[in-house]
Amino acid sequence: MKTLSVQEASQSLSDWLRRAASGEQIAITEGDCTVLLQPLSQSQASAAKGLPAREALRRLQSRSRFTAARAEDYLREVGAERLTDGRRSGQ
Repeated sequence: MKTLSVQEASQSLSDWLRRAASGEQIAITEGDCTVLLQPLSQSQASAAKGLPAREALRRLQSRSRFTAARAEDYLREVGAERLTDGRRSGQ
């Protein structure tokens, strides 16, 4: 299994995704959290595409390391990015 930091993975993410899709085990760590890259089955992929945002967050929170506090941090970060993007485009 290849284990990478977030910084290492982000430098060539498409390569790591291709390797994971072909069956190689790729783990990405940040602090004490480690996630495994792996392809979804067809049924999982179909189910994930149609999830409303609230349900997607609920499922992420049900996993051991994604807490409500992390979800709130994520939503704040996304909101800030949208505001910044809107300001750049003159909205």
